[in-house]
Amino acid sequence: MLSGLFGIGGGALLIVGMLAIGFTQHAAHATSLAAIVVIAAAAVVPFALDGAIAPMASLVLVATAMAGAYVGSTLMHRLSEVWLRRVFIVFLILVAARMLIGAESAASGGGAALTGWAIAALAVLGLATGMLSSVMGVGGGLLFVPALVLLFGFSQHTAEGTSLAVVIPTAAVGALRHARRGYTDWKIGLLLGLGGLAGGVAGAYLALELDGVVLQRLFALFLLVMIAQLARSGPKDKARGSD
Repeated sequence: MLSGLFGIGGGALLIVGMLAIGFTQHAAHATSLAAIVVIAAAAVVPFALDGAIAPMASLVLVATAMAGAYVGSTLMHRLSEVWLRRVFIVFLILVAARMLIGAESAASGGGAALTGWAIAALAVLGLATGMLSSVMGVGGGLLFVPALVLLFGFSQHTAEGTSLAVVIPTAAVGALRHARRGYTDWKIGLLLGLGGLAGGVAGAYLALELDGVVLQRLFALFLLVMIAQLARSGPKDKARGSD
């Protein structure tokens, strides 16, 4: 539901849930990406049918985000469990703050014309977000959506649809790369993804009807609750590796 409502992969919630049942931080991040591929693929369909995807921007972001995800996957295993958790918490706090403070800035246009400079800026956004996606175990929508709205003048709906289209291949690259180090649990990832199919589609249809500012603020409040739970739990759970 969150994936469809906000144009994100849903990794923030998936990771918190997997940590609660005993996954290591690394395995949770990697397996989250596998689930995101399936969930985002379902959630993007209603946006595509509604014409809420920017083709040119999607192509630029896909190419650079996949490259960023490839690079980011080589960095995650070098981070300790403690530091990976801390970076993840800071990441969630920044996202929540952006949603609470910047929600009223949501644009209503269809996006600015893609000049050479705009394409270059999209390329930088894709590369940076792809790297963060692979390291943090999220699809990247938490950065794609606000950036497309605030920096490129996209409407909330078009930003979310475009984000989901880019999230699918980006998450796939990260999951495949992490699998080479044994972090990705494909069975659990598929089960999570299948469980999210109906929710992703339903959430997308709701997003096309509801106000984007309200949705951003509700998600930000929910995100703060997850941050508190994650910070309180600490890296003390018994590690669970991928099967």
